[in-house]
Amino acid sequence: MASAAWDAVADAAGVSEGTSVLDLGCGDGAFCAFAARRGAIVHGIDIEPDAIARALEAIPGADFRLGLMESLPWPDASFDVVTAFDAVQYVLDPDLALTEAARVARPTGRIAVCKWGPPAENEFFAFLMSLGSGGVSAGSLPATDPVEDAIRATDLEVLAIGEIAAPIEIADDKALAASLLSAGVATATTSVTAAAARWRRVDGTYRFDNRQRYWILGNGR
Repeated sequence: MASAAWDAVADAAGVSEGTSVLDLGCGDGAFCAFAARRGAIVHGIDIEPDAIARALEAIPGADFRLGLMESLPWPDASFDVVTAFDAVQYVLDPDLALTEAARVARPTGRIAVCKWGPPAENEFFAFLMSLGSGGVSAGSLPATDPVEDAIRATDLEVLAIGEIAAPIEIADDKALAASLLSAGVATATTSVTAAAARWRRVDGTYRFDNRQRYWILGNGR
């Protein structure tokens, strides 16, 4: 899960008491709630109205806005830290998203980008590819990592790179099928259990070993 990397990323980016943080693709505000517990002043943006509504429920009065990562509705140099957890790879223009992140970060600020590691390091991706559904297959994967490509295309300075173990554990066959359905993968239960057999433990639970990778970037403006 993305939350596996929160501590490491927050420590590396310097999220602490009084830090002004913007979370890109903030979803339901879970990371913002985590950062707020550290004393940070949190802000977030997401394209899903329902996600923004849930974020406001989680942190009433916080600054959550509906919008695109490629066009951030904040002035230049507004934040100490800009974070993006499993978000940059899904935008239409990752280069522009990072350029916008740099614009709203202060000159001494940090941009923290975190995503799942390469498919070879992530058993859940191997499982999805074995199903042959949901548009996930070896042939559908890009030749290069769009996030790494975007980082190289910017003037941002790479200050640190790290990896964190982020296993996915699922309670049983029913929970496994439900998790796939929520991700938009519709597959017969028998196909799912057969494909997942190698990750099934003797107690009926499943464990997929995965890794998350993060970059801490200096603004350099």
